[in-house]
Amino acid sequence: MALTGAAIALVAAVVLVALAPVAAPADVVTRSRASLDVFIDQTRQSAEAVTSRVPAAQPGCSAAVARDGTVIWAGAAGLADLATGTPVTTKTRFDMASVSKQFTATAILMLQREGELSVQDPIANYVDGLPDWGATITLDELVHHTSRIPDYWVALEDIGIGFADAADQNVTLDAIRRETDLEPGEGFLYSNSNYVLLAAVVERVSGQSLADFLKARIFDPLGLDMALAPTLHAPDIALSYDDDLSLQEAGWTSYGHTGIITTPSELARWGDQYRAGDIIQDDFMDGVVYEAEGEYYAAAMDIEVDGDLNHTGRMGGYITDFTISKDRHLAIAVMCNGHLSDRFGIATALRTIWDPR
Repeated sequence: MALTGAAIALVAAVVLVALAPVAAPADVVTRSRASLDVFIDQTRQSAEAVTSRVPAAQPGCSAAVARDGTVIWAGAAGLADLATGTPVTTKTRFDMASVSKQFTATAILMLQREGELSVQDPIANYVDGLPDWGATITLDELVHHTSRIPDYWVALEDIGIGFADAADQNVTLDAIRRETDLEPGEGFLYSNSNYVLLAAVVERVSGQSLADFLKARIFDPLGLDMALAPTLHAPDIALSYDDDLSLQEAGWTSYGHTGIITTPSELARWGDQYRAGDIIQDDFMDGVVYEAEGEYYAAAMDIEVDGDLNHTGRMGGYITDFTISKDRHLAIAVMCNGHLSDRFGIATALRTIWDPR
């Protein structure tokens, strides 16, 4: 049974009393009570941060805060299904969209540690039928979005395949193969094509689907309730809504760049890998590139000016904001199922509450 903020506070109070010495000094008791009061106030403010920004009859948002891998607060508001009135809860799952990229990048780095590939290898070593650029663009350039390969959706739309039309991984790879010309210029240029190609690399090298690799090597070992399953439908998965509140269901089922289904609580738990994990290691920072406005891009995570790590995502109406604090102890995840939902307002409020500076 999920505990309310008040219930959590009561449990914490009981634990504090149970563990306190019989003759605890007055200052220790005072500090303990003060800490508990702060925590109770933080949970109250956090709930208000979500409910005040999510209209009750609109697409919803769910959020979670974790410290050192333990979820210390979670809350939700709004609707997962407008037609049935099904509410968003902290158990509601969403497509995390482009935040999925960090798992693909991590898979590449794991395979490099094992000597199965090098990020300096050209992509043509692993994906057949690419244009001439395949012989020179490296896996590292794909990871850091410096390949200048155009985004695949342009090539899909050129042949009349819109967002709601069917397009699987093979159709998407073929669309990338038709992109014979790179975007002009050099340096960082965000493109989902990079991570579709990296997914193909993981599958070629490991002999597993990316979904199976992530499950066996990351999700299950960490006890994370996550699945790579783009466009999955289930009673506990929120529906995706466009700006006008119409359903926005994707026909595109490609992956590597998107498609991981989970809750904010599970994503926030994963965030502790950036502090003390053995799956995320120091090589995550290798080859960082300048992005813009003082920010840098590591292995599918932005390094903010203030030292936080962050990545956002959008796939249809699914939108995500994921932040790791500068000291790497705090993780905040926000997921919504309406494109216009105020994920940034919620995320900013939660950072102010739990990581004041």
